[in-house]
Amino acid sequence: MGKIFKHYETFYNMVLSTIIMSNAQTPELKIDSQRIIEFIGKAYMLCDDLIEECKSIILEQLIFLGLTNDIEAARSDRKYDSNYSNEDVLFEIKGDALEKLQNMGGGGSPETNSSWFNYSHYKTYQADVRFTQINIASATGNLIATRQIGILKVLGIGCEVNAEEAIRRLSQCMYWGDIPSMHLLAYTYLLQGNKEKSEIIYELASLAKKYLYAGYTVLPDEAKENYSEEARIKYIYISSIKQDIINANHINDIDFSFVEALTSPSLDYFKRMDIINNYAQKEWKNITNSSEKPSKPLGFN
Repeated sequence: MGKIFKHYETFYNMVLSTIIMSNAQTPELKIDSQRIIEFIGKAYMLCDDLIEECKSIILEQLIFLGLTNDIEAARSDRKYDSNYSNEDVLFEIKGDALEKLQNMGGGGSPETNSSWFNYSHYKTYQADVRFTQINIASATGNLIATRQIGILKVLGIGCEVNAEEAIRRLSQCMYWGDIPSMHLLAYTYLLQGNKEKSEIIYELASLAKKYLYAGYTVLPDEAKENYSEEARIKYIYISSIKQDIINANHINDIDFSFVEALTSPSLDYFKRMDIINNYAQKEWKNITNSSEKPSKPLGFN
């Protein structure tokens, strides 16, 4: 159990990525959930035994907590004191994930009872239907839904396997400062046989974990000595987006058009930094929006 808590972020994302598929307790969901858990575990380089333990905890011990009402009832019955157990911590992880997803759908009010994020009742599970629903949710730039589409595209759950599309989606999350997506993207590159890109993105994840939420946009000398130039440059883009766009403008949902512009091969380092630092001026739309530049082909896929 200690190893589970040591890898709290990884375990939490396993829980979140399986619940988002459904709170049903069907064999089909369990099979797909096992694949999702294994993919995330491998992306974080967990050992096989620990991945199997995560599967057991999520799909055997925690699966009965399927409704937000279950969480609320159990919380009211539990007395948290100095004897706070490992099981209590696991319970709270599942509860937090359920509530996070319900909040994504606007909560459990009567107006949103038809929402597929409403966990006040049990859902049926059809992988293709769930993929479509999550894909629609990702269209607004929701980071969790976009990351999930990347996972599903890699594994072919509810859709055809499409590694290129998975890389595109996970890259969108990566540039928005999502560290879990960096791990997933690095592992996806590895599965595709691109070891060089995989190593760079794993380096980037290490940099981000150490410096991103500490607010570093200028890396210290020790980072220059221990990380490749390409990983450091990507970190600078991401940390600048974090500070100058996400934090400064309170834009938490991914701006897909901006990410597309930022990753355009026509831009050099200085132009990329310029469009990040002057995001509010929207000059980057010249790169992706054909109405801004009629001679340019349509800038969307």
